Amino acid sequence: MEPRFIENGNRTIKDAHTGLVWQESYAYVETGNNISWYDAQDYIKKLNQEKLGGYEDWRLPDRLEIQSLYEIAKPFQSRGKTFILHIDPIFEFSYGSCFWTSKTRWSAALGFEFDMGDIHWYPKGSLKGTVRAVRNDWQPQLMIEPGWAEKTKSSK
Repeated sequence: MEPRFIENGNRTIKDAHTGLVWQESYAYVETGNNISWYDAQDYIKKLNQEKLGGYEDWRLPDRLEIQSLYEIAKPFQSRGKTFILHIDPIFEFSYGSCFWTSKTRWSAALGFEFDMGDIHWYPKGSLKGTVRAVRNDWQPQLMIEPGWAEKTKSSK
């Protein structure tokens, strides 16, 4: 059985289960800081101008898309320490566990946290989050089809 996540060799990772293509790195690694939701928009624009992976249709993930990366059984190891950030180690990870989503209301944006799997509303101007860009459309029903859980188990 093929693995769920596949490195494309162009700084992107394909999710074989959802069809989404993810940025391998993320904004915190590149900037050294968390950024506001507004700055996240500029960051996405920059990725599109640079044509990351040869594409210019990068965007912020929606809530379900970012949650699809959360894996309860995957702590993150770095520099000899184990951090409880539940994401597959194929993804580059440093500090900054809260990721902005495209979901907004008034002056707030939804952030998803990989340490606890929590979702919180933060002011768009707050420096609470970071960005891992995504592209492609996905079909959530792929995640709930009969046998999906078995496919996931066998790909580990």
